[in-house]
Amino acid sequence: MRWSRCALIILGLGFSTVVWGQTAPPSPAPDPESVWKGLWQPAMDPTKSAQVQKLELVRDRIHIVLTDGTIQFTQPVNGIVFGAAFHGNGYLKVIPPNARETQQLMLFTKSPILSTTFTEATFSFTDGTFDEISKQVKWASSGPAGDDLYAKRQQQREDLGSALVPRIFKSILSADRTAGALFFADVKTEHGWVEAHFDNTSPEQVVVGRWVDVGVVKNFDIWMSFPAGGTDPHQAFQDPAAKADFLIPTYHIDAAVTGGAELSATTRAEIHPRVPGERILLFNLDSNLRIASIKDSQGAALTFYQARETKDRYQSYGDYVAVILPQPTQAGQMVALDFRYAGKRVIRKVGVGNFFCQSFGWYPTLLSSDTGVEDFSLRSNFEINFRSPKKFSLVATGHKVSETKDGDLLVTSWKSEAPLAVAGFAFGDYKVLEQKEGDVDIQIYANRQPDDFMQSIQLAFDNPLPGAPSGPGTMRSTPLGAVGELTPAAMAKTMGIEMANTLRVFQQYFGPYPYKELAVTNIPYSYGQGWPGLIYLSAISFLDSTQRNALGIKAHVELTDFFRAHESSHQWWGHRVAWKSYHDQWMSEGFAEFSGNLYTEFRENIKEYFRLLRDDKAALKNTDINGHHYEQVGPIWIGNRLRSSISPRAYDTVIYKKGGYVLHMLRMMLYDFRNPDHDHLFKDMMKDFTQTYDNKAASTEDFKAIVEKHMSRNMDLDGNHRMDWFFNQYVYGTGIPQYEFQYSTEATADGKTKVSITITRSGVPETWKDMVPLYVHQGQGMIRLGFANATQPVTKFDFIMPSRPEKLTVNDFEDLLADIKQ
Repeated sequence: MRWSRCALIILGLGFSTVVWGQTAPPSPAPDPESVWKGLWQPAMDPTKSAQVQKLELVRDRIHIVLTDGTIQFTQPVNGIVFGAAFHGNGYLKVIPPNARETQQLMLFTKSPILSTTFTEATFSFTDGTFDEISKQVKWASSGPAGDDLYAKRQQQREDLGSALVPRIFKSILSADRTAGALFFADVKTEHGWVEAHFDNTSPEQVVVGRWVDVGVVKNFDIWMSFPAGGTDPHQAFQDPAAKADFLIPTYHIDAAVTGGAELSATTRAEIHPRVPGERILLFNLDSNLRIASIKDSQGAALTFYQARETKDRYQSYGDYVAVILPQPTQAGQMVALDFRYAGKRVIRKVGVGNFFCQSFGWYPTLLSSDTGVEDFSLRSNFEINFRSPKKFSLVATGHKVSETKDGDLLVTSWKSEAPLAVAGFAFGDYKVLEQKEGDVDIQIYANRQPDDFMQSIQLAFDNPLPGAPSGPGTMRSTPLGAVGELTPAAMAKTMGIEMANTLRVFQQYFGPYPYKELAVTNIPYSYGQGWPGLIYLSAISFLDSTQRNALGIKAHVELTDFFRAHESSHQWWGHRVAWKSYHDQWMSEGFAEFSGNLYTEFRENIKEYFRLLRDDKAALKNTDINGHHYEQVGPIWIGNRLRSSISPRAYDTVIYKKGGYVLHMLRMMLYDFRNPDHDHLFKDMMKDFTQTYDNKAASTEDFKAIVEKHMSRNMDLDGNHRMDWFFNQYVYGTGIPQYEFQYSTEATADGKTKVSITITRSGVPETWKDMVPLYVHQGQGMIRLGFANATQPVTKFDFIMPSRPEKLTVNDFEDLLADIKQ
């Protein structure tokens, strides 16, 4: 778990004191290098050791009691004691603030309250912990020399990439430690080592969890995370930049890439400080890119500390860079920093003329954490110059301003026409195809040669090994050459047409495409990524149907129409409209999932759309490796905390599939069968959302407010013109209701038909509410009669029809995320 960028305001350094009417000489300026060394090589202070009994430490809902034992503190750095080690008996108690956090805690501990004993503990802090304890203990006359518990625990955490040391470093050298107060407890319990954090620089100050093995890596499972002081968790991230101590509104990047898969760059980042008195700025940069120098705008070299190089380890050491400024920041006064760095592994050569260019971590950004300030909520202007091998083509985010040749090099310049959340690039031996969709220029950059993986498949088909399996379903049952050339270039023209089609559909539903250009290129893996104006698609999606059949790939739609559309829609969901926090990221991935399904309806048919929805519902009801139903692991709003050792795939299943289903349900509530454009109400709502938050970040509550602006009378189940009932159940909560539908008909005296309906709900709390859609079938036709407001476990009602219906059903359009028995 990485630590958040830090807006730290802490107790004064270098202050003056008055003694007998005279001003004492100012304290010497702190030495950052000695502070850093003291933090990385912590030594215990034998003069600061004490026996403790029933000593309490309370930080919001974190309640720690040192029942009995010995506590010893570290030697100070810059006059500040920052750590302690404890041996003895104690207990940790944390009471969750709401039902969602209780549900998450129970998932990990089987208990609604965390109450556990411990025998060893380390504490790291930049708040008043040392002074608080000092007042309650009597120092031993000659304490022990000190064991290595604190140093060992720190090293183990830093080896996992926790980046706590840079966080403490920043705080100690800050002008005011109060606003940036940090308290970090690491206690040895029956659950293993459990961490409890109180970090005032995070919107959610309280975090409790532990490191756990997930496959070959360690993952930090977050048991609880919430804002302190009873703050409404929906408001904690209302201003996404509230806890950022600086922003980066402008980047100027001069980069060079080579055929040997190396990247070198000089990046000028314009820093706008938001709080005064900061000596340390923390950045994120892939640790495989080693920094040669960092200079200020006058060319003076600055001291910096960078995380150890990750190389090909599964577990990262972290990707932080701590930069020491010569003078503390002043709010509103811009600081320009020039980073010069280079390295391998950020670009990987994956075939002849094929390169995988990592789209993140290749330029310095604000250091953030899982529960800190969200990068995608912020925007920057980019000016990027690339030097690349002349024999290859290069494409990057933004508008290409110029292209020239310099010997064996191609020199291209790119500029963002609007502030962007991220910037990326790709290069290789491409076939480049261009076409227009309205005012949008579409360029397809498709590799001429297969990547290594595709090449191995090509060779296996063209030259099967003697004795290889033969018969139906094997390569030897496929005629030689049947797969053709497995090169993305072969499908470049088709890909251009398909991408134009996705833009055409999404502009109808979501409003104008936000940029003037759209570039699409292939990457050698099975995933995709949508950067602003630049989409990376798996090379598999460039294969034609014959090739996919020959390779035994059955999920044709999921890898083609749906996949392309999902990634295309991120131009709206993630870039035109960003998310304010990890709680709101479902509005990117879930909305993109819906968009992929929607495009499939237009590209294929509505039956295929319903199949995808049913598959999504089935996935939510599946169980993970520990027997949990995915939908029950946690609500959508828990966000990336769903990805844990308890259920490693829950994030992808819940955020994508349930998030998409939520948007589908809203679509069906607004579906107008009487209008030729059935979706006109839904389109109006979505266009209002993208226009209101054009190139801005939105929260779940912001989206809910747009839904409430466009809701129909039928949707007002609480009679207050609010959609709390829906969002509380399907976004902030969990549950898939089961409905049993029964009806009877009876002829009336005037020749009409009385219909009696009974709808019985189970599997969810009695307070659950739904709009249950009722359909009537006549011959080959079907129409929705309306909605039954199922606000009770059993809903009964009668109505009159002019004639006896052939058949009545509910949920024919998969309107509800529900199981139906009828």
